[in-house]
Amino acid sequence: MMFSPKTSLLFLFSFLLSSNIGQQVDQNEPIYLGKFQQPAHSVAGDIFVLDEKTIYIQDFAHDGQAPDVFFWADGVIVPYITRTNLEPQVGLKRFLPREDIVLVLPEEKPSVFHIQKLEVWCRAFGISFGHIDLPAFVKK
Repeated sequence: MMFSPKTSLLFLFSFLLSSNIGQQVDQNEPIYLGKFQQPAHSVAGDIFVLDEKTIYIQDFAHDGQAPDVFFWADGVIVPYITRTNLEPQVGLKRFLPREDIVLVLPEEKPSVFHIQKLEVWCRAFGISFGHIDLPAFVKK
């Protein structure tokens, strides 16, 4: 079976992350969830579930023009890492050009089964810059 260069990069990125942060990576195909709905501030990206503990956002974009912006899962801030920085980060900055991101689920959200909605959230103004509802097949 042949994989596109982006899919191959996705698998390589997953392997590198699992060796760097101690997560197991399933040998299953990534599950494509879709794109952010109702985006603002140039928020974009293709969202995948790699395994029960890993959400991958391919080609994430954000213009960085708002204060106090985070990945937010049902009211809980979700740290992330990038290909260029494997140290977990919290606040979102400018992501133009786009960057691949992996969310590091916090204790309050130990798996994707505990997430109903994922958002790019501006805490300063209390508004979403884009969201995706995780479908029922991702929930237990």
